[in-house]
Amino acid sequence: MEDPTMNKRTAVYLLPLAGLMLTGCIRDRLPDCPPLSVTIDVKDKNYFNINTISRLGLMEAKAENLPFREYVHSLYYEVTDEKGNIVARQTTAAVDNDNAEQTLRLDTELPYGKYKVSVWGNLNSDFPLDENTPDDVLQSADVMKTDVYIASGTFDYRYGNENFKLSMERAKGNLLIRAEGLPDNIDFSTKDISNVYSLVGHNLSYSKPATMHTATEWLEPNRIQTQTLLCPSTSFEASTLSVTFADKSTVQQSDADTNMLQPDDVRITMGRNEVTVLKYVYDQNTESFTIYAIVNDNWEVVHGMEIE
Repeated sequence: MEDPTMNKRTAVYLLPLAGLMLTGCIRDRLPDCPPLSVTIDVKDKNYFNINTISRLGLMEAKAENLPFREYVHSLYYEVTDEKGNIVARQTTAAVDNDNAEQTLRLDTELPYGKYKVSVWGNLNSDFPLDENTPDDVLQSADVMKTDVYIASGTFDYRYGNENFKLSMERAKGNLLIRAEGLPDNIDFSTKDISNVYSLVGHNLSYSKPATMHTATEWLEPNRIQTQTLLCPSTSFEASTLSVTFADKSTVQQSDADTNMLQPDDVRITMGRNEVTVLKYVYDQNTESFTIYAIVNDNWEVVHGMEIE
């Protein structure tokens, strides 16, 4: 005769399991749970002060509705757990579509938990620049032409909470220099900018102050305008800008200094996602420069390293 308590006993053991199956996601008994998914858009499509810069004819604003890759052409990302271990990584890869947003989908085997997702855009190397990067690489022309973007966030990945969003922000500012009235033989310039950060990490955290150096050769006389992408200054007006204009054919000669035009140094503040503009106007009669900076949407004269 069947024991009537057996069915009760079976029901007691099965009901909690049935409840768990209804409310959770058991990876070894159900299809794969929804993966951690991060949608990425671009926040800084233009510089903060682009309206002023474009009004003065120095740079054109970008349309705000272009495909993602018109602002950020490549992506690198890494995912770390709560202990700081890297659990997923993609080295720099080109964005190959015209979507306005990009989506990162992690492996379905990634267990639930809290994760930090860090994304770099527009890198020209397989990995982000860090504290182990040699100084000569940090100061290379290639690095100073790299318009780096960063996004980072910490997410609680669990059943029913799998989709997240990040917005990419520009990490550097743009130092734009224009020169007018120079003699026709001037076809070369150098810049040295002190006290700007050389490294940027998670959450737009900056480190390793440095002096950055650039050298530019010009193909057309009197059409001198440079743009240099730099991390922010260490503090307000902490950076000193030194500029030299020269005839490149004489740079290596012993009397090179006599063929160089060296305006006064200027204190500047490089800011994130901001264009810093200086204009050097040379008077060949007095053999001197007048230096202008854009302040409150207008050109102001710089005198004795200070803006008047």
